[in-house]
Amino acid sequence: MHLIDLSITVHDHDGRLGLETRFDTPYSFDNCGWQGSTVSMFCHYGTHVDAPVHFIKGGAGIHDAPLGKLIGPAGVIDLSDHGAGAGIAADTLEDRGRQVVPGDIVILRTGWTDACWGAEPFWKSGPYLCIDGAEWLVERGVKAIVYDFAEEEAVRKTGFRGEDCVVHHTILGQDIYNIEYVHGLAKLSAPRCGIVALPIKLHGLDGAPARVVAIEGLDLPREFRVSG
Repeated sequence: MHLIDLSITVHDHDGRLGLETRFDTPYSFDNCGWQGSTVSMFCHYGTHVDAPVHFIKGGAGIHDAPLGKLIGPAGVIDLSDHGAGAGIAADTLEDRGRQVVPGDIVILRTGWTDACWGAEPFWKSGPYLCIDGAEWLVERGVKAIVYDFAEEEAVRKTGFRGEDCVVHHTILGQDIYNIEYVHGLAKLSAPRCGIVALPIKLHGLDGAPARVVAIEGLDLPREFRVSG
């Protein structure tokens, strides 16, 4: 069994949309002999999971994210030839995603985070998911989608509004969870693996940072009995 950590490390002063991550250490070895820190960050920076309420008014918050939708077998769709400004369309997903079956998590692998995470081109000029591509994923019956790129073309425009984000509405409106901004997908050696994505339980919020791990060499069940 091989574990691959797909999570991006978050640093002090990172951020997006004018929202800066801040680390502070009010309790330190200098002042009290131990360390205790705080963090303030945008829920949609770094590796994270979107809850439906991110774009669906009245939708479920991240504290209610079903673990069964965020853990399970996954099909990898290779899109490494989709670089700057490339739309990912339904016919491409149909051609390359035949290994994806209903109930899967699907991994869309472009390599964009590895190429330019932390730089302006990641947000402004990367590949994006076309609306018919989003509809293909819904019709395929997937339960979550893993991205290594910013999938919504509309968010590249300053002052974008929620109603402009048709891809998010299409996916979150069907209670499909977005697992956004992973890296290292080139390390996946097979067309199928397992995914575990565990967001922090932040009551009522629209998303949360998550540790996301791929598992190779282990067949995860498609359904889970969850307690708690």
